[in-house]
Amino acid sequence: MTNVSRRRLLAAGGAAATSVTLPLWTWAPSASIAGTGAGLDPDHVWDVRADPVIERLYGEGIDKVAEVNEILEGWTTNDQPLPDGLPGYLVDFIEEARRLPAWADQGKLQLAGTFNEERYGFFLALLYTLGSGLISCAIKREAWSVYYSYGGSDMRDRIAKTTVLGYDVMDAQGWTASGRLMVNSVKTRMVHAAVRHLLPQSPHWSRVGAGQKIPISQADILVTFHSLGTWVMRKFTEWNIAPSEELAEAFLHAWNVDLHLLGVQDQYLPKDWAAAYAQYDQVMGPATGGTREGVELAQALLDSVIGEGNPLLRHELESLGRYVIGDAYADMIGFDRDPVLAPLWAGAVPLLVTSYQSTVPNIPIVSNLLPEAVHTFIKIYFSPGDPAPITLPLSNRPE
Repeated sequence: MTNVSRRRLLAAGGAAATSVTLPLWTWAPSASIAGTGAGLDPDHVWDVRADPVIERLYGEGIDKVAEVNEILEGWTTNDQPLPDGLPGYLVDFIEEARRLPAWADQGKLQLAGTFNEERYGFFLALLYTLGSGLISCAIKREAWSVYYSYGGSDMRDRIAKTTVLGYDVMDAQGWTASGRLMVNSVKTRMVHAAVRHLLPQSPHWSRVGAGQKIPISQADILVTFHSLGTWVMRKFTEWNIAPSEELAEAFLHAWNVDLHLLGVQDQYLPKDWAAAYAQYDQVMGPATGGTREGVELAQALLDSVIGEGNPLLRHELESLGRYVIGDAYADMIGFDRDPVLAPLWAGAVPLLVTSYQSTVPNIPIVSNLLPEAVHTFIKIYFSPGDPAPITLPLSNRPE
């Protein structure tokens, strides 16, 4: 651990957290899209369909996994037939997994795509990147899983891959025949299964004491969703830019459809925002905390955008990040406190929000409020194409 990481970890609360104990699962399946279900604790449920398929693939050897990656690299759009050369059992799984659920509403999915229009798009990108991206480092299991899996060794690549999926969920074109949402969701689901297969082989992950023998449970995926969709919706309300009830419902519907594509059982998908908030309140608090890995990942996330130099810009960005995510999460990832910049952001960000909602085309002081790094984050989020293909990992984090 570097001296900087050690200092930040001390700021984040001293010794690293070494376990996660989620409370007794009380959220009722009657509050879900399915309306019914066994009510099993999702912390003890994984992906019964994808996991054995991917385990079988890895059982054929890493060269076979690499070959599958190469074949699937050219498979990018929803209506595109699967390329030749894949194992039959993998073809069967993908063809099943890529289908939208019967309850998917194309009208709502198209409406959800309007979030990326000018009014909401900027704030959605800001909150996903400088908000949810940082909060992910404060989710203990997610920080451990990311850090010790292959993705933790190259944060810029991981950001590019995760933002591709995050953007597609709120892109009306992502759900069309020529879009890529279904493809990228299925690939991500396969990656999750691959991490479940590989990560238990890592002595480093096992030593952390994450309280799991298998990572990325259904509960873990729900926590990740709440750090994105639910947290963003709460932030929209806090900033007084909440969308209409119809648009908010479409936003949740799009996330629910994607969670289904990611392999989450319908009995865990909240049917409305009241159910989502209740689920958020149950799982988010116990899932978060300060860890050495989370502190280092948060710094690596900043490094991936602004580089390892420019300490003044880093300090400015940490201060803004603290304002966006709040002191509790910022303390967990060891972000700096600045008594001078804190009131500046407290006054400037509301002005920025107001200006983007007004008819005033441009207010120079507002346009220059955010550091260039934030615009870089947002540029990554809105980058066209698929610059970072989602591929199955061939190993855990390199030693």
